[in-house]
Amino acid sequence: MREQKFNLLIKELSVCKKCTNMKCSNKSLINIYINYDFCMNIPSIWTDWFNRLNSEMMIIGQDWGPYSDMKKSHVLLNKDKTNWKELIESEKSTTKKMLERFISMSSNNKYSLDNIYITNAIMCARQGNTYRGDNIDLKISTLNCSEYLLKQIEIVRPKVILTLGYYPLMSLSKIFKFNIEKTLKETISKLPEILMDDFVIIPMYHPVAQVKKEEQLKQYRKIWKYLDLKNRHNNEKGEENE
Repeated sequence: MREQKFNLLIKELSVCKKCTNMKCSNKSLINIYINYDFCMNIPSIWTDWFNRLNSEMMIIGQDWGPYSDMKKSHVLLNKDKTNWKELIESEKSTTKKMLERFISMSSNNKYSLDNIYITNAIMCARQGNTYRGDNIDLKISTLNCSEYLLKQIEIVRPKVILTLGYYPLMSLSKIFKFNIEKTLKETISKLPEILMDDFVIIPMYHPVAQVKKEEQLKQYRKIWKYLDLKNRHNNEKGEENE
């Protein structure tokens, strides 16, 4: 059922033109979902979606970066799982390394990125070759894409959602109607954990942000408290029903 719903979501994404037809052409994005085979086979930990639809945890980043980089990786992909894994391991992304490190350190090596659903607030890719700069309107594109983020949350039904940086958190604040501060630092200070009915949102600094390691880990350690509590609650409910 989740796979079917996710297939429908990809089809919706494939016809979306909200950010591909923006008036400022230098800030328009590239829809990577038009080619279904391509978007389902990008060799990256970020997009191994169909194997992660039952994840307890969801990580939401900002955007995919340049389409040109995704295309290069796709050329290297053979249609076997071994090749996929090799490409994942060969990635030199600092973001991936730091994220893996914080997840591992905060969970005493019990968790890794392998079993976490990872997505972005902005689902299309950038033009050009740069990950930063003003070739994207972060606020407008984030809000344009919020309906697709909500659908992913409804399909996966995670227990814990981590947001990396300000814009993913801004998207969730609009979707679920809670207030955040003007900066991420102020928000984390006032709202280090945001409790919803079925899950908790834990706002994070971006893994490569100039923030002390201990300050980063303080947020990551909150994850396991909520996963443990929810798992314990589910076990108790199961025992009651026996």
